Amino acid sequence: MTAPSWQEDDPKTLSLIQGNVAQLITELRATAPARLLPTCEELCRWHAWVYVGCEVPVAGYAGHFRGDPTVPELIDYEVGLGARLKDGNLEKMGVWARRVGNEMNAVLAGLNAVFAELDTRLPVGKSPSTADQILEVISFAALAHGEFLRVHPFANGNGRIARLLVAFICLRYGLPMFLHIKPRPESDDYIRASRDSMGRPPDFVGNHTTTTAVFAHMLAEELASERVA
Repeated sequence: MTAPSWQEDDPKTLSLIQGNVAQLITELRATAPARLLPTCEELCRWHAWVYVGCEVPVAGYAGHFRGDPTVPELIDYEVGLGARLKDGNLEKMGVWARRVGNEMNAVLAGLNAVFAELDTRLPVGKSPSTADQILEVISFAALAHGEFLRVHPFANGNGRIARLLVAFICLRYGLPMFLHIKPRPESDDYIRASRDSMGRPPDFVGNHTTTTAVFAHMLAEELASERVA
């Protein structure tokens, strides 16, 4: 049996999702000083929170990774975008559903090692103060965003959870939240960079370098607008 597809949100739920995201940002801002580390369970909680009150094709799609054996429809749920190429796969694809759990564990282990290292040099109350420090945090945010998109762990809503992860990093280290969560930024550069972060079979390797440049530009624009205000 083919699992029900979930590629788009109902436009009527936009304001509801925006409200849910705003509540989640408020919580992330309040807990930022605690320097908690993200886990798979926490990311799933974010995803479920974003969709509170929304209708989804299968209830278990919200808050569960693809490949989750507790949701039969997600066991072999594959995601991708673009044209179908000669090998039968789409131009860009998230990792195979059966690999999502292991991939996300590995991604978070790598990210959490960086969090631990940055936390020692940027303790609570100490924001990045040099260009090198700002670039380091931005590069880390681009890596986190890109790796999340590369795996594409959810049936839908991966972009906004990736952007929430960037907000989590900005709040943790005292940078402005330069990236809109919902709706998605309409910048062509951002869209291209997000696509670059996705790979395809057999290796599913993405390129996150363009995202670093895009994020640096977005942050510069945000800081400039704050100075004008």
